[in-house]
Amino acid sequence: MEEYPDSALRILESVEPQQLKVQADKAYYALLLTQARDKNYIVQTDDSLIRIAIKHYDSAENIPMQAKAYYYKGCIYRDANRCGDAIKEFLTAIPLAQKTENQRLLGLIYNNAGYLYYLQDLLEEADSIYQLAEKLAIQRNDTSLWAEALSFQGKINIERGIPYYPKAEEKLLKAFEMTSAPSYKRVQAGIAAALSSLYNSMEFNKKAIQYAQLNISLRSDTAQRYRAFLLLGDAYFKAGQYDSATIYINKSLLSTGYGTKASAYMRLAEIAKAQGDLDRSLALAEKHSLYLDSLHLSKQSNDILIAEKKVVKQQYSNTIERQNSKLHIVITVSILLVCIAGVIYVKLKSNQRKTRTIEQKQALLEKEQQELQQKYRQLKNKLNQKETEITCLQKEINQQHGNEEKKKKLQQELDILTKERNALAKEALEHSEVYSKIERIINSYKKDD
Repeated sequence: MEEYPDSALRILESVEPQQLKVQADKAYYALLLTQARDKNYIVQTDDSLIRIAIKHYDSAENIPMQAKAYYYKGCIYRDANRCGDAIKEFLTAIPLAQKTENQRLLGLIYNNAGYLYYLQDLLEEADSIYQLAEKLAIQRNDTSLWAEALSFQGKINIERGIPYYPKAEEKLLKAFEMTSAPSYKRVQAGIAAALSSLYNSMEFNKKAIQYAQLNISLRSDTAQRYRAFLLLGDAYFKAGQYDSATIYINKSLLSTGYGTKASAYMRLAEIAKAQGDLDRSLALAEKHSLYLDSLHLSKQSNDILIAEKKVVKQQYSNTIERQNSKLHIVITVSILLVCIAGVIYVKLKSNQRKTRTIEQKQALLEKEQQELQQKYRQLKNKLNQKETEITCLQKEINQQHGNEEKKKKLQQELDILTKERNALAKEALEHSEVYSKIERIINSYKKDD
């Protein structure tokens, strides 16, 4: 399993599950097959197999196997993009792995949990867990885990902004140096991508392009290459090489990820604007806005926080069941549960207030949009009237061949009408839906970056 996971998978797939009569064998087979698939990077989203293992090892109270089973159940939910459920399983597995002193498994759990926190923009939580992973990696002399931990600490520091860039560069370069061997190709690809992103932000264009190209050369998985194409396109964009940027950014649009698509359309809109094609720039900005909305809706940070609460409650419930006969422990746990319930109640109230605030903002936004659309329609009607008046006046001027005085007077009227028309056109644009969306995008980026 550890040295040749592909061979392990072939052997396990040759086993006929119906031939396994003993429940312990069925559970062990379910765990091994799930583990082998995960080690071969096969996406798993069905938890029916691993549930067989968990049910058996829970009833047998086999802690080492429980730890592994809960970890791989978390991996399945990770693959299914169920971040909250995945974190719940990882947090359940951590104390079990700590009891068995299975440091390697503990490192894997930290790495996966940290990644999910990072994906959902829970940077403080991600940083804390990657620091734990780094300490564990140093104790075990585990280069791969250490490099991953350093890499993600670097990425977190990039997200924190300009003052943290030197710290990010230090950690990423250290991780890059550690993973020079061919066996660390996958880890080094991620580090190269992070370095390209960092140097892009620092406007070191040559370095950004260099590491983005290295990132692509190290990627074998097609899905991961889409993000790599976007990164290289972004580096070319910052360097002012718009043709090369467009080629690679268009390649990235084959991705199914909302974040990749949103970023790609934003860059393409900026390129179109820089090239003077404003209509195309507006159309691309509209697509960017749509995918940005989808990305915000897909965030599951609240699911993760709810999962944390569930794990805490479950762990204390288990403690109560085991220690029910000991009165002083029951009292202690009860007090703890009251405290937790109080914290959860406060957080739920806070979430309810946030939900109400969001609903009120949405209602206000809808009202503003309706008013905006009504105003836009009124302005468009006025604009159309002005256009008609200008056309009629222009015809009248063209018909004045001999009367120069009248022609001059009409031209003055035409100039006034043209100014009024231009003012109306500008006001109509500012009340259009596209203008409103672009304004929201700009404000969003001002707030976040």
